[in-house]
Amino acid sequence: MNKGLKNSEHNKFPFNTKEGSTIEELIGELHEEYGDRFEVYLDEEKDRLLRRDAIVFINGMNMVSREGIKTKVSKGDLIVFMIAAVGG
Repeated sequence: MNKGLKNSEHNKFPFNTKEGSTIEELIGELHEEYGDRFEVYLDEEKDRLLRRDAIVFINGMNMVSREGIKTKVSKGDLIVFMIAAVGG
């Protein structure tokens, strides 16, 4: 989970989830496991809705070009959560 860190400083970690889980289920699991550290990606913590500017990549492909939060994840997938850089 990147909070403005350099590539070498990213917090990379393995996270086990059940086979066939979706990004939506993964969001719930990460929120339960990491609480405040993961809430930076959420618009509504109670409903666990991603922020509008949150981007999720699965093996380098944006989840919106797949099945959105219903995209299934598999063991060994590289999943990246990030916030889009916006502004003027």
